[in-house]
Amino acid sequence: MKVKRIELEGRAGRVAIERETGSYAIRIDSIVRDPKGEKAWMTWKVNARATGELFKIAQIIQRRCDGGRGTNSDIDDYYRELQRFAD
Repeated sequence: MKVKRIELEGRAGRVAIERETGSYAIRIDSIVRDPKGEKAWMTWKVNARATGELFKIAQIIQRRCDGGRGTNSDIDDYYRELQRFAD
């Protein structure tokens, strides 16, 4: 089984993560319901082998989805979902 796309939603926003078959890029789209001074929509396209970069993105999407900075275990939940798409 291969996961090609997943959507996650929190109280403040949502994120879609996808990787096309045969592609080395992971596309991540994040939208915030009430941006309050930040970008409502953000998109990343990262190499599937860039695991260090994925953790930094997990921190950002956790904040954007949950509405505030979370604990390491909160961030780890998002990071694990991103890892599904990594090589």
